[in-house]
Amino acid sequence: MILLMGPCGYFVPIDDERLASEIKKIKSPLRFLLWTFRKFPASRFSGLKLDKLDDDSCVVSIPGGWRSQNPFNSMYWAVQGMGAELSTAGFPLALVKSMGGRTRTLVASQESKFTKKAKGRIIFTCEDGHLARSAIEESIETGKPVNVELTSVGTDSSGDVVSEWAFKWNFLVIEGG
Repeated sequence: MILLMGPCGYFVPIDDERLASEIKKIKSPLRFLLWTFRKFPASRFSGLKLDKLDDDSCVVSIPGGWRSQNPFNSMYWAVQGMGAELSTAGFPLALVKSMGGRTRTLVASQESKFTKKAKGRIIFTCEDGHLARSAIEESIETGKPVNVELTSVGTDSSGDVVSEWAFKWNFLVIEGG
């Protein structure tokens, strides 16, 4: 294993084999269920589901219905935000877990736009994994926090966009493995 020297000490670069292993673990239905019970219980109540996770994208869906609706019979904006945030966090989570050591992750800001009433199952898709990887690699090289904007688009069963989300993530790699 080759170690890289960064400003804050030695770092293990992102290992694609370990990354693939972490993605596989996160995608495991049983592991995902246990993780959400422990770390993200509101997602269990709302019925959030991880549909896809790979190097290119993360897709999360939430069913419509009484567990996720607002008084206007559409999906509550905060429930949509939960699905959108997880779709932007899936690949960075796998990256961070694959590296060992400590990495601080933080949502620094969030913006959203709602374009249609969200009814039925809503699917949130983020295709910005490459941006997260670049930001984490930059933090490894510089030893400084790096901001990156990751976007998620929520669509209904007809494929119509119901909401668009932008999360500014801040990554700081503190130490290597």
